[in-house]
Amino acid sequence: MKHAIISVVIITLSFLLYNGCTSRQTTHAQPIRFVVINSTSPSSPYEEFNPQLETTLLSINKENPVFTMHCGNIIHGGSSTMGINKIDVEKQYQQFYKYAKKLNNLLFTVCGPLDIYNQSTALYSKFTQKEAWYSFNYGTNHFIVLYSDSSTYLSLSDAQLSWLKDDLKKHSSSNIFVFSYFLPDIQRSKQFGSVLHHKLHELLSQYNVKAFFGTSGTTYTVTIDTIQYIPVPCDNNYANKYKKTIRYYVVDFDGQYITVVPRYF
Repeated sequence: MKHAIISVVIITLSFLLYNGCTSRQTTHAQPIRFVVINSTSPSSPYEEFNPQLETTLLSINKENPVFTMHCGNIIHGGSSTMGINKIDVEKQYQQFYKYAKKLNNLLFTVCGPLDIYNQSTALYSKFTQKEAWYSFNYGTNHFIVLYSDSSTYLSLSDAQLSWLKDDLKKHSSSNIFVFSYFLPDIQRSKQFGSVLHHKLHELLSQYNVKAFFGTSGTTYTVTIDTIQYIPVPCDNNYANKYKKTIRYYVVDFDGQYITVVPRYF
């Protein structure tokens, strides 16, 4: 009888431990390929988009990504005090999306510092059909897009931080990827240059965040804890057609490892 009771206890403990472990496991990772592009804005609000942008977009199609993420500075915005009219900004968005129709995959966007008009994201949202910050899923992977209130560094409003906390909790079992125009300020010692960026990292590190992609903020990939901070700057103004530059990046996630390959032409 004593041995029977011990056996029952062992079986019960094993069952509880198994269920406890499996409930904390993240969902099985789903492999994915996507492309990151940015900085397609003309040199001024009054210039036409360079027709070679079409070449870049057609090249992206050949990569067969699930989606393309434009990480900011789609157009060249500004303000009325700079002599920029609303119609100038609207015309640029219309021109860009005329080219963007060439893409055969989904297009997602980040609002960069040049994508706003009179300090407002209204025109950005009108033409992109995206909020300033938002998230979406692809299979078991979750993607978060952040917006900086500052035109020079990563700054998140209290409302956005509150939304981010809720969004992370809702998708805690997913593999998470974050996009912003600005990366957090990271020093060579792998310390963060501001209290806000340190607190942001502490928040993200509580979840299964795989990578944080940004156009500006650091010049090399840095891994802190389990998060990779990956810079993805591009040059798509074609100012010098004889100089090869990075047009976009192909990102592959095999369910465990991330590979980022720049495309030059």
